[in-house]
Amino acid sequence: MTRPQVLPGKPESPLRHRNFRLVLLASAAAFSGYSLLLPVVPLWAVRQGAGAFTAGAATGVFMASTVLAQFATSALVRRHGYRAVMVWGALFLGVPTPLLIPSVEGWEILGISLLRGIGFGLLTVCGSALIAELLPSRSVAKGSGLYGLAAGVPQLAGLPIGTAVAEQWGFAPVFVLATVLPLCALGPLLLLPTLPPRHEPGAGAGLGALVGATWKPWLPMLAVSTGFGALATFLPIVVTSPASAVALFVAPCVAMLSRWAAGHVGHRVAGPGRMLPAGLAVATVGLAGFALLADHGVLAIISVGVFGLGFGVVQNDALVAMFARARAGAASVAWNVAFDAGQGLGAVAVGAVVSLTSFGAAFGLLALAAAALLPVAVLARRAG
Repeated sequence: MTRPQVLPGKPESPLRHRNFRLVLLASAAAFSGYSLLLPVVPLWAVRQGAGAFTAGAATGVFMASTVLAQFATSALVRRHGYRAVMVWGALFLGVPTPLLIPSVEGWEILGISLLRGIGFGLLTVCGSALIAELLPSRSVAKGSGLYGLAAGVPQLAGLPIGTAVAEQWGFAPVFVLATVLPLCALGPLLLLPTLPPRHEPGAGAGLGALVGATWKPWLPMLAVSTGFGALATFLPIVVTSPASAVALFVAPCVAMLSRWAAGHVGHRVAGPGRMLPAGLAVATVGLAGFALLADHGVLAIISVGVFGLGFGVVQNDALVAMFARARAGAASVAWNVAFDAGQGLGAVAVGAVVSLTSFGAAFGLLALAAAALLPVAVLARRAG
């Protein structure tokens, strides 16, 4: 087995690239608007009498339209360029939001969620694709870590702030703020050039070729995102408060920081995918620990933190590995589908298993599934 190649000289900071800085600013603004409403829209549905089903369906419809939009993004970018598609994404995410204020019927809330999900799907694919489009290859790993901060910090702040503002001052101020923030992204986006994709697809650029090129890093990414979706959905049910609130903060916080740290390591040591086995193994340990220790508050928090550590490493290295195997736009689609579909799968799978057994058994099965993919993560260390 070959040793990682240490890159000579001092690596160039991604922040030296003006267009990349603008993408980070726009992404942070857009993700702030998204994060504010993630827990608030289901709460709004319940308060308006639309029922618990509509509350859950609002998130489901949002994620479903996100994934569908992600599949269409590459074709839109080839036709119109990254800047235009990101502008549309910001508009779809922000403009429909004020319509939630007078919306009291379930179908209205679901329709608005569908439109906002389209915008989120366009933004997520373009934002992560531009890491590879705008940066030299040796800066991609660190750029991915910085992009993780731009997406992660707004989520850490937005999730609790959105709920707090809704409870203290009402829902209308949250909806207004969640409208303004994505529209603020238009400022840096309009300062960008058109940004057509650098590499047009040629022969063998279809879905089959993409799956063949990216399945090795894709499956570990799906495994950890499934675990995260299950934890985010069921932590408040499995773990008593206040430990559950602490755990919900710890998981994304540790994941964000470990993704950033993995970007720094990958920035200096060549070899996309080399950290995937270790990251997946750590995440597996965290899931197994949670399955066994969910009833012990502090130990449950530690287990969730361990999972977050591995989750962040896999996020970063899987994306870099996909960039090494496919065009930037196609790789971004594959990574974002694994992330978003995995979160939905985790919630559904654990809910189904729990109806037959227990939460411990359900999370134990997730840990076993992740462990079973360790050989695939090892294969992803190779360039092909």
